[in-house]
Amino acid sequence: MGEVRRSNYRLPPTPEGLKKMEEGTLRHFDIEMFSNLNTEVLEEYLDEMNRNEGFARSRWDWRKILMGLLIGMAFAMINQYVGLKIGLITGGAWYMAYLVGMAFRWSPTEVNMTAGTATGADRTCTGFVFTYPAIFLLAYAAADNPVTENYLKPGGTGTFISTGDIPPLAIAYMAAVLAALLGIMYFIIFRRIWLVEDPLPMPGFQAAVKLMDITKDLSSGSSEEAKRSLRIVTFVGGSMAFFTFLRDFPIAANNHKEEFGTVIVKNIGDEKVRAWKPDAHIPILDHFFFGKNYRSGEIKVADDVEASKYTHLGYEFTGIQLAIGWFMKFRTAFLVSLGTLFTWYFIVPLAVWLEVPAYVPVVPGSDPAAEGHISPLYLVETLGLPNSAAAYFAYGRIARVMAIGAILGGGFTGLLKMAPTFKTATADIQSLLRGGKAIRKDFVAGRGWYEWPVTHIPVMAAFVLVAMTVVFAAGGFPVGQSLAFSFVLIIVTFILGAIAIKVAGEVGITPVSGTSFITLLLLVGVFTAMGTDHSTTAIMALFGTTIFGTAISLSSDITYDFKVGLYCGTRPFHLMRGEMTGIVFGTLVAAFFATIFSKGLVDADINLAAPQAHAFATFTQIVMGGKVQWNVFILGIAIGVFMELLTGMGTAFGLGMYLPIQVTLPFLVGGGARDLWERRVLEPRAKRENWDERKKTMKLLETYMIATGLLVGEAVMGAIIAVYMITT
Repeated sequence: MGEVRRSNYRLPPTPEGLKKMEEGTLRHFDIEMFSNLNTEVLEEYLDEMNRNEGFARSRWDWRKILMGLLIGMAFAMINQYVGLKIGLITGGAWYMAYLVGMAFRWSPTEVNMTAGTATGADRTCTGFVFTYPAIFLLAYAAADNPVTENYLKPGGTGTFISTGDIPPLAIAYMAAVLAALLGIMYFIIFRRIWLVEDPLPMPGFQAAVKLMDITKDLSSGSSEEAKRSLRIVTFVGGSMAFFTFLRDFPIAANNHKEEFGTVIVKNIGDEKVRAWKPDAHIPILDHFFFGKNYRSGEIKVADDVEASKYTHLGYEFTGIQLAIGWFMKFRTAFLVSLGTLFTWYFIVPLAVWLEVPAYVPVVPGSDPAAEGHISPLYLVETLGLPNSAAAYFAYGRIARVMAIGAILGGGFTGLLKMAPTFKTATADIQSLLRGGKAIRKDFVAGRGWYEWPVTHIPVMAAFVLVAMTVVFAAGGFPVGQSLAFSFVLIIVTFILGAIAIKVAGEVGITPVSGTSFITLLLLVGVFTAMGTDHSTTAIMALFGTTIFGTAISLSSDITYDFKVGLYCGTRPFHLMRGEMTGIVFGTLVAAFFATIFSKGLVDADINLAAPQAHAFATFTQIVMGGKVQWNVFILGIAIGVFMELLTGMGTAFGLGMYLPIQVTLPFLVGGGARDLWERRVLEPRAKRENWDERKKTMKLLETYMIATGLLVGEAVMGAIIAVYMITT
């Protein structure tokens, strides 16, 4: 008797489901299909059925793929703005593609392919959101710039990266495309192991399969509901874009010249003299409502009250945070906001009260420029700045350093908690490298490719090794380092990518940040061992981490598409084809807007928190020998470890510690409103009117479209304003 394979995930099948599978009568979206998800028996049955019937069921249509591509390219820009603003990326592209498919009565396989193309395009922005701006933060560090001054070398003696070493946009594009294509290709071989033979639970995928079920037999009513949802997105998005224009676009005359402007340096003889240059125009809402309690879309406690020395209270009128809070629901929104409350109502007041000294590369007012430590109250009592300057100094110099430590501590602890997963993932990888069980027939005689050819993987890996080396060498980087860079990325994209996807399959979250920090450390170590100068080391390491983050995000995306496609009958070959199409064009948008937003960030033209980018810049600064308050940083790591062990969301808590309170309070409002609406409105009405699950799903999806409209409207107008500010 053969040995029965053990599984940590496989669920027991139902007797009725087994009977239907034995008889060959179980079909896609049957009740028994939903009763037997993740049983392995069902997945084996459906995979074989798809292999036989998928060539008729799954049809490629370039017009529909183009629609998904356009949606994904738009969200590659939108998610980049959202990610830099609040540190999170949303799944709006998937919902938009799904609704378009419903409105036009597409089949589940067509929706699956179109949505996969859309997410393939929009997820290309991941690495460009989390890591790429760190290059600009380190390269454009300057005194008197509150965004970048922390990243100067001690004493203000220079920057860690030379601006001339930043690679051209074309190199960023080509390298990211190559790594992303290789990243998704690796997961052809894991599809059989982790989705069919021992299916990962992948929390939340059931909702997507249920939505595909709704598209299966659309009635005219449900089609009208989809069209109504699209109209809601358009109306809400347009309204939010108009409000964002009033809030942020500098078009009104500046009637507050002492408040809106920039400090410039004039050369008078041999001396450099600072001067105030008022802005010519300010936003319309600031023109009419600016005062002690309102500025740039935020209502707040006045800066000159005594309490402002120790903390801050404000609320930003923004659609993005409200929408994200709605998607999060209250528990997750609370955990993120809890980090913010901890920062502003414990860490910051305590630091000001105890007059904790914080390191600054250049002490304000020092002549000649010198590094040193100053207390938060120095800014108020010695320099005569408003009371709020003390709280913001403690926040920026102490609390944010602690928050970055918490993000790292939570991320690494989350990875260590997954040690059993790493062990099984490594065993699966070793099995594959030995010519293991995952490599099966991918071609059906007389019909064509069911899966993407497995034989393309080694060819693609060799091509990427050569092509990426040539690309970086042509960009002016040393040949040896370019070759090492390419080799390391090929290896870590496979090994760490596999581990990350295994983690995502178990807990529903892809650990992009944690595995990216490991990649950064590895690349810095390799380049340092090769005797590479600091500027080149920092740029290549951060660039490699950018590429890696994008690659594993797309690996997670294609795995999710494979999972959903298995249950609705889509050929994996078509899903790969759609994902690749999305990558090629989405990366172009992601790389282009990454440069625009990164430059706007460091020039302080646009207000973006960019928490992960600051974390990567600080981490790079540390490993490159810069000065950081280690006691504060290590305390932050301990906080992140503790919160990860306590709640399982240490990284989210650290992210909350990093964000301003006016940014996270809307999370709480959005998350609380979602829970309240479900408890007081949705559930009672569904019970009273005897709604089925489909009706409830459509009503919930309608609220998602309102949230998506808020998010899209603000992000699109924000991107337009960013382009205007940078180009004028």
